[in-house]
Amino acid sequence: MFDIAWKTLRARKAAFLGSFVALLCGTAVLAASGILVESGLRTSVRPERFAGADVVVGGNQTLRIPGGDITVSEQLPERVRLDQATLQSVAGVAGVERAVGDYSFAVSVQGVGTAAYGHGWDAAVLGPFELTDGQAPASASDVVLDAAAARAAGARVGGAVRIVRNAVPAEYRVSGIATLTGGTELGRQRAVFFATDTAAGLSGHPAAYDAIGVLTENGVSAGTAADRIEKAVTGTEVVAYTGNDRSRLEFDDIGASSGLLLLVALSFGGTAALVAMFVVAGTLGLSVNQRLREFAVLRAIGSTPRQIRKLVLAEALLVSLVAGVLGCVPGVAVADLLRGLFARFGAIPDDLPLVVGPSALVTAAVLSVLTAVVAGLIAAHRPARINPVDALGEAAVERKGLPFWRVLLGLLFLGMGTLSALMPLAIHNEIGAAGTGSAALFGLVGIAFVGPLVVRVLVRTIGLPLMTLRVSGFLAVSNSAAAARRMSAAVMPLVLAIGFTVTTVYTQTTLSSASTHQVQSGLRADYVVADASSGGLAPAVVEQIRQTAGVDVTTTVTTSKAFRAVDFFEDRELAGFSVRGVTPEELSRTIDLDVVDGDIGNLRGAALAMERSEAMMLGFGIGDSVDLYLGDGARTKLELVATYKRGMGFGEMTVPQDVLTGHTTTGAPGQLLVKTRDDADRAAVGAALRALSERYPTVSVADQDGFSAGVREEADLAAWINLIGLAMILVYIAIAVVNTLVVATAGRSRELALMRLIGMTRRQVLRTLRWEALLMCTIAVVLGTVMAALPLALLGIGLLGRGYPAGSPLLFVAVVGVTVTLGVLSTMVPARLALRTRPVEAIGVRE
Repeated sequence: MFDIAWKTLRARKAAFLGSFVALLCGTAVLAASGILVESGLRTSVRPERFAGADVVVGGNQTLRIPGGDITVSEQLPERVRLDQATLQSVAGVAGVERAVGDYSFAVSVQGVGTAAYGHGWDAAVLGPFELTDGQAPASASDVVLDAAAARAAGARVGGAVRIVRNAVPAEYRVSGIATLTGGTELGRQRAVFFATDTAAGLSGHPAAYDAIGVLTENGVSAGTAADRIEKAVTGTEVVAYTGNDRSRLEFDDIGASSGLLLLVALSFGGTAALVAMFVVAGTLGLSVNQRLREFAVLRAIGSTPRQIRKLVLAEALLVSLVAGVLGCVPGVAVADLLRGLFARFGAIPDDLPLVVGPSALVTAAVLSVLTAVVAGLIAAHRPARINPVDALGEAAVERKGLPFWRVLLGLLFLGMGTLSALMPLAIHNEIGAAGTGSAALFGLVGIAFVGPLVVRVLVRTIGLPLMTLRVSGFLAVSNSAAAARRMSAAVMPLVLAIGFTVTTVYTQTTLSSASTHQVQSGLRADYVVADASSGGLAPAVVEQIRQTAGVDVTTTVTTSKAFRAVDFFEDRELAGFSVRGVTPEELSRTIDLDVVDGDIGNLRGAALAMERSEAMMLGFGIGDSVDLYLGDGARTKLELVATYKRGMGFGEMTVPQDVLTGHTTTGAPGQLLVKTRDDADRAAVGAALRALSERYPTVSVADQDGFSAGVREEADLAAWINLIGLAMILVYIAIAVVNTLVVATAGRSRELALMRLIGMTRRQVLRTLRWEALLMCTIAVVLGTVMAALPLALLGIGLLGRGYPAGSPLLFVAVVGVTVTLGVLSTMVPARLALRTRPVEAIGVRE
């Protein structure tokens, strides 16, 4: 059978070219997704400050739950710290020569633009750092700077340098300047070394370390020591890192960026797989449909249905194997392009590398083959079962009806799409918005199943004015109606391009608009004070602002994340929620959360307020106890005291500041909301707050508009991150549009020749095809718009309170314009090429 399939492929290169292109591009998309997933799991950079440590030990930053599958996990956003007992346990492991606890906390050094972190001097051995000038810090007022930091600050040994921690500046004496052994300088950060006791106090957690660096004895490998440490340390779950993985504890952005890559790749990777399957199935179906006469002849001369299926599967397997292997090469390039775009928008560091391993490429190739096999089975179903005589008849004139099972599946998917579209009405956040995208895809699959019936009706309806044209218009409508299956196969990629693109873009603009609108409506504070780079606002700074003349109420805000175990179809899963820790006193005067039930005034102690739809989804009511895992994995139990609407603008959960104390990396609130007295001069208060920046150089002050603009920028960044990932799918859809239409038009060469032979001129044929192309694009615009309209209308109602999404109408016009242009060109260009052949020669081309 493979021998026959191979001969068929060689004899019909053009017929299988469309399937090959669809599989090649689909494999590239899947390979790029897989590479990003693998990079999210494994990527790292070279360690700098920990380069001299053989092993670096940290708390387990992966949260897993009892009863959950091994794949159910979340990356903890807050640092899991290690206590003194853990340090002693690590130091006592066989083969460990020395174990050093490391404090790491954000500081700002005057004149130094790069992020800087403070440490105890005893951790300098982990570099190892060597003094090139001066001596180690001997008192609480001494510091040692790394060479790059000293140069940027213009500091010299014996001179003074201004260092800010938690917005509070202090003068320190530069006791020494250090570089890594060999004269290497730090590249991604700047290091400030304090006396160890001083560093412990400045860190805010003197009894706990951010990491433990290990120097091993001679002859003991890092891997061996790491295994021993993980087995020996009890009571605390630790992870021992070696090699480049040591950087995961050194650089917080590595873990955050890895998590982002993994989340985005998994999100659009699943969508890409569905789109690829849809496109490949459509292309293979079109190819098989064009060979109905050939299959009918094979059946007539004795081929069994099983042999027909095996032939189609063998052909699909051969094409997919070649396309799967070759498609991995552009997949690597696509992944690198996406990584570069993510870095350009600031979502990941510029130096974060991709991990291109065989697993991602092999998985993409295998998925491509499986997609082709499944699509081949579906495409071969009817040619294998149909009576040869009926098949010969259908090769000339299409059957008008559809099988019952196909209509039933179409209605089922349309129903699933409708249910998905309703999600934003019940869940007013990103989860609900995800239902909008799912609704569009379900709707597309449903339309594809009943496509010939729908297309036939639309052809007769939309094409009615064309029937008045004597030749070209009449023929265009008649051809399209008679070949509804072919027209449906050509229309579906166009519908996908319009519906999916419009839904995706307007979903992101609506999410951004909803977040901004909630902040603008709910922020009652007149000013927002924030710390830019020194680890948050110290209590002394907060108190200073509270004492400013004209200030009435202040509310500290700490941003974090929480997790909860949920049961989903008998499986244990982890759900993540954005959390805001606030000082609860007079909270309603600075933030209006639009409380629906309960009393926000009860937000004290072990209390929790939650966005209403999230609470309903989890089945919680006022007074219920809610088990949560905080951002560092600590487990807590809080009482639900209120539910509110403005979760997209102010967080899905709101808790008292004390609940998060000791469970965040920074240890201090990052923002302070300031409400002025009614009788105070608001402008004068603002000027007084801005004057504080002279005393506290890392503090910034924004008014309501400035704060809303910042929220809008964050929402826009999130939207761009999603759109960058989905842009790959959109490009693939565009290629699929061109590919499908070129294949469909190229398969009509004999039909076009026949039209010429019965007396039509070349100009009349082209005019007929042009009307067909415009009719096809019009149907696609109608179906694509309908497919997107209902989900987006419900999204607008759920998030904005109106029946349409946010975003410029020009976006829709642009999408339609590009799609129609692609559709017309992809039809007319191959048609013009086909008409260059003499009709007599073209009609004689074998099928």
